[in-house]
Formats: sequence, C-alpha cells, structure tokens
Amino acid sequence: MAPNNALSNLKPKRKESSTTKTSVIDAKLIECRGVGSKQSRDCISEEIKSFLQGEAKFGLRSEVRGFFTVWTFLTRLPGPTWVDHHPGYLMRGMAYFPLGGTLIGIFVSTVYDMARSFLGLPSFVAACFSKAASLWVTGCFHEDGLADSADGFGGGWSREQILKIMQDTRLGTYGAAVLLLYVVTKLDILASLGSSSWRLWCCEGAGPALVVAATVARTTAPILLKTRRYIDEGGPKYQYYTFMVQASHLVTWERVTFALTSCFIVGALAYGCLRSSVLTFLSIITAYFAGRYGEFYLGGVMGDFLGATVCVTEIIILTSIFLMQDQLLLQDFLNSLMKVKARVHPTHSFIVNEHTTALLKFILIMCCVTLWCFSVGHPPGFVRESVVAMINSSENDDEVRIRLDSVAATSIKNSNSTSESNGYSENSVTDSTASRPLLEKRLQNPLSTFNERYEAVLAYLDTLAKPVGSLGTLEDWAARLASLQRKCTPSADEVICVIFCADHGVAASTQDGGASCSAYPQSVTRKVAQAIIDGAAGAAVFSRLHGVSLHVVDVGLAGNAPLEDNRMVISPHKIHGGTKNFCVEPAMSIEQVERCIAAGRQVVDERMKTEAVKVFVFGEVGIGNTTASSAILASLTGISTEKLCDGGATVGRTVDEKLVEKKIAIVGKALQTNGGALNKPILALSKYGGAEIASLTGAILEAGDRNIAVLVDGFICCTAAVVAAHMSPGICKVLFFATQSTERGQKVAIECVQRIALEHGIPAPTNPVIQMGLRLGEGTGALLGIPILRSAAAILSELKTLDEVLQ
Repeated sequence: MAPNNALSNLKPKRKESSTTKTSVIDAKLIECRGVGSKQSRDCISEEIKSFLQGEAKFGLRSEVRGFFTVWTFLTRLPGPTWVDHHPGYLMRGMAYFPLGGTLIGIFVSTVYDMARSFLGLPSFVAACFSKAASLWVTGCFHEDGLADSADGFGGGWSREQILKIMQDTRLGTYGAAVLLLYVVTKLDILASLGSSSWRLWCCEGAGPALVVAATVARTTAPILLKTRRYIDEGGPKYQYYTFMVQASHLVTWERVTFALTSCFIVGALAYGCLRSSVLTFLSIITAYFAGRYGEFYLGGVMGDFLGATVCVTEIIILTSIFLMQDQLLLQDFLNSLMKVKARVHPTHSFIVNEHTTALLKFILIMCCVTLWCFSVGHPPGFVRESVVAMINSSENDDEVRIRLDSVAATSIKNSNSTSESNGYSENSVTDSTASRPLLEKRLQNPLSTFNERYEAVLAYLDTLAKPVGSLGTLEDWAARLASLQRKCTPSADEVICVIFCADHGVAASTQDGGASCSAYPQSVTRKVAQAIIDGAAGAAVFSRLHGVSLHVVDVGLAGNAPLEDNRMVISPHKIHGGTKNFCVEPAMSIEQVERCIAAGRQVVDERMKTEAVKVFVFGEVGIGNTTASSAILASLTGISTEKLCDGGATVGRTVDEKLVEKKIAIVGKALQTNGGALNKPILALSKYGGAEIASLTGAILEAGDRNIAVLVDGFICCTAAVVAAHMSPGICKVLFFATQSTERGQKVAIECVQRIALEHGIPAPTNPVIQMGLRLGEGTGALLGIPILRSAAAILSELKTLDEVLQ
C-alpha cells in the first residue's frame, strides 16, 4: 500500500525539542532494518515504550489523532491541521481501519445510487461510476498494492526477486492482468446485485454491499499486522515503513478486537447478525491464509501485500453477499449437493446432476493436474522450506555447514576476531565452516541472496593465513566480487572502459546563452574526446597499460561533425547539440533523459554480447559536468551548494575561489529556477543533468541488473551512482569506489550511496581505496583501481587457509 496525501514525498524531520512534532518519526527511533530478527519483533524498544506511555497514551485526543491519521492515509481527503502522518499513530489507528472503510463505502455507494436510481443508468454503468469514485477518493490505494504484489509473486521465484519486482514502480504483465480481472469481477458482481434497498437488518443491492465489503475487507490489515511479522520493504518509503517492524506492540489485541467488533456491527446493521458473523469469519480466514502465504514467500507482510489482501477479501465478501442475497441460487446449490431436486421457478425445474457434475468435474481436473505435477517431479508449492532445510542439513556428520543466515555468519566472524590475542582465529585451524568446496556450493546455490553469499565469503576469508581483517578493504572487495560472480575464484581480468561524452548548455559562453560555469570553454569537450581516441589522454594511456578495452561514446556533444578517423561511437540516442542552460530552463526533457539512460544500458548490453566482461569502468568527458553534478546532488539531498561546489577543471594548481563562488551562484540560481529539491531522480536529471551523467546512470543500472562489478571513478560518476541507487537500491552491491577526488561533493555522494545501501540491508560499498588528489575524470581513477581489484580477486584464488599452512 502506498500512503495518500503525497506521503511518499515526505522526509523525516529531526526533533528540535521534546515537544516538537514530526510528520515522520525520527530515523534514530528505527530499531532494525531488513526482515528483522525475532528480537526486533518481540522485544519492545525503549523509544517505542516512551511513545506508548507518552504522547500515544490512551486518551480521547490520541485516539482521535489515530483515526484521522488513518483517514488521511486511506483517502485523498484532508484531516485536521494538527494531524500528521506519524507512523506510530497510523499503527495505533489500525483499529479504525474498518471504520475508514465504512466511510469510503458510504461515499462510493452514494455515487452508485445517484447513477442508478436518480439518473436511471444501467447497473453496470452505475457500478463503473462507483468504481471511479472509489479510485478517486482512495487514490488507487489498495489497487496499487494488488498490482505490485501480482507482479512480484508472478514474476519472482525467490524472496529477493519478489521484493525487487514489487519495489519497481512500473506495471508489469501480471499486475495489469490481475488488476483488470479484479476490476471486471467487482463491476460484474455489483451489476448483478442491482439497485440498492436500504432497510435495517435486511438491506439488498449494490449500495449496502459496497459499504459492508469496504468495511470487512479492511479488517484484514490490523489482523495481519498483529499476527505476522512486518518486513521492511525497502524502496523510497523505507524511512516511513521501517517503524512498523514493531507493529505487534502498537496494534494490540484490544485494537484488533475493536476492529472486528466495528466490522460485525456494520455488517449486522445491513444484513443481520447471522450473515454479519459469516462475513466477519470470512475476513479472519482470509487474513489467516494470506498471512501464511506472506510469511512463507516474504518472511512476513508489507504495505503492498496488505493492500492486495484487502482487494482479494473485498471480492470474496462481495461474492458472499451476492450468494446470500440470491437465496434461490444458494438453496439450489445446497440441494444439488444433497442430490435432490430443486425448483428455481414455478414453471421450470431441473435435475440436480447438472450442478453436481460440474462440481465433480472441477475436483477431478484439479486432482489430475496435481497428480501430474507430482508424477513428473514438479515440487510442491511450498518448495522453499524443503530446499532450505535440505541445504541446512548436514550431508556429512563431520562437516559443519555454512549457516544460511547472514547473522550467524557475522557472529562467527566476530567471535573469531575477538577471541584472539595475536590477530589469528583459533577456530580457523580446526573449523571447516568455510572450506572452499562448501563455500563454492554456497555461492552457486540459486536460493542464496547476495548478503548470504557476501557473509559466507567473509567467514571464509577469516580462515585464511592472515590476521582476521588484516587486508582491510581488499577483503570487502574480494567478498563483493566473489558474491557477484558466484565463484570462489573471482576474476577481474576482462575489463571494459566506456567513456560517455557530452556538452552542457550551462558551460556555453554567455554570448551563446550559457553561464560560462567552467574555466575552460565548451569546445574543450570535443578536443579531449579526440585526444582519448588518439591515445594521448590519460584514459587511453591507463587503458593500454592495464589491457583494458576502451570505448568512447558520443551521447551529447555539441555539433554534428564527426571526430577524426570517425572512431567515436555516436549513440542513436544522442542529444544533438548537448543540453540546455539549466539556469534558464530544464536541461533536458523527460524523454531525452530516458533516451540517455537507454544509451547507457545499450552500451553495456552490446559489450556483454560480444565480450566476457567481468568488470566495467565508466568515465565521462564534459566541460561543466561538476556544476551539473553539484546541482543534481543539491536537489536530491537538500545539502547546501557551498558544501558541494568546488573548483572542477582548473587552469592552475590552486583552486580559483572566485570561480567556485560563481559556480555556487549558478547552482543556486538553477535550483531557484527549477524548483529546488526534487524527490524523483529522473526529474533531477531532467532539470540539471548532462547527457553523459544520465548515460552513466543507465550503464550502472544495466550492470547492476547483470551483477557485473563497476569500478566507480570520481565526482561525476559517483553522482550518477547516487541517481542510480535512488532508482534501484540493489545496484549498491556492484559498486566499488576507486578514488577520492578533490571535489568536496564526491564525499557527499559516496555517503549518500552508503546510506541507501545500509537502509536497504545491503553491505555498503567501502570508502575509496585511492587517495591521491585525482581530478582528471575520464575514468582514470577507476582505471588505476584495476590492479587493486585484481589483487583482491587473487586473495581468494591463491591464498591458503591457516589450516593448510599449519599441516
């Protein structure tokens, strides 16, 4: 489920005092990340104790605030000004979720009755009007969760894949199909229910059904939050949803009981106590099976899953109401099961075998399908439990298997490192926890996640003939590379360097409509690109030295004249003439940004088809791109331009402070012109980005999707990495920061990527390994990191274990 009222755009605000309100709870109150351990769920933190005993203590004002928090969460309609989107109050307000559904149902049913009874429209058309009203007032709240869940469960075969697909903002085939099926089914049921009849205890028609279904379906949310683990779903709203990891302490049984009671009362007022009891029971049963399904495939429940459950439950309730309303049909069905004749109409009777035959045929076909799947070796639906159990089981009693969970691997590593006085692990001599054959099997296991592989490699590194952790960042690089390649002997031999070239409108002279942001004229971009092709520039020299295949791609150079010898690849997605001056207007249109991202993805895809690439190095050439990078970072992070802007490409050995002040003023003006902070990375690229930065973003995204290591160069490449990480946090696992340039903004960019990685449960990339004051660009710093990465790979390939050395 995605919160309404632009909640996804909110950022946590720091508390200035004990009385200051926050729209989202402070990040420091979040106890854990990821799926969460048993302790994070069952052990209530001191901060949450303080919240429950303080401002959220039971009382009229806190309960009213909880209700209106839910109301503004469920609908587009505003609440009182003193109500915000505090996640604690949202959890406490889950008791009022069904009542919120009641109010939504009343609104929607009113639209239906208006269209059907007053305007005299057909029932199906009236149902369409009511559904449109529902989508408007809720902002497609639960439907969004249904579509995302369908895409995830339909397209993913592992938990990691399911969550990754569900976090994707794009609608897939499964989501579109299920969403269409849901809407069509609901409309047909409502049309079949017909005109509303509002009578206490015995209502009929679509109007009352809409009210009751909206109420009963939303009862599943508090039940699931109380009985199941709430997992961190990652994505752009992690700062909000992470607080719900301890939902069981906020959604108490008393509140679940209140939700069920309100659900029963609403149903009883419409259909009587007996039918209301049946509908309430159906919601409990649906929540139970949905919870089991979520626990098995995801390890718990999450926002989108709750929304999907509400939609499914709503269809079940509407179908039940239809069956209960059509008593003749229901009686006919029951009679058919008892093998007696049933009279539907005084002039028409039929043999019950027609109904019985249909039922038996359905049961027979389902049994045949199930038997066929088992007979040909198809695993049962709950295959993951059995597979994980098989992996965990020891094939040899003398072997100690690598633990699947990363926490266990980490504890092994920590215990080894803290138990030694000389830096070596005592257990590594006799412990076979991370022997090479077992590690190889662990890495190649298709069910293992990146984190599990990463921790397993670290555990193996601790058994090598060296003090634990003594190789520092090399060990992180070795573990990361082996986890990506799923091999005990990773390789960094096949390296491709791609340099994207483009011009920036802000770097053009003032006479040409630019802002002259750089110490060099815009024409230098083309000359540097030519020098790289001629083998005279730094990127060309270092590429030859390390045996790297070099490719130069024009994605936005000003002018259409080809370079000498026509050796530069001109992308079909090129932005001809370069970008515009972002001090006056957006640098690119959204379509142009998408084209540049596609250009980067295309280059990676083509290289992968023709070469066995193990590592990508990406570089850039573009006068003015440090100014553009500063503007992008400022818009995404909200950090002041003074902390981001630096000298860029200077004409002397010292930074020209006047030029820096000019760049600060230019970026400040650009932020003012284009709306300042932007929460969507593609908008930031559109407003301020260069074509080469967008292409770098696309290349990093494609490499991340393919699990190919990326050696990250300086400021501009790090900025592209920030944008890519905002778009797809999973790419953080493929990033290797090579060099720390003199640009102050690069440190901000690196910290931003590291923060995104940690917040999504991914091992954060380590700080740059090269501290040489480099600021050339062109990917030169990353090229210098190639021998270091190859050294890291050699650790795993050639270093022996301490046990082997002492034998």
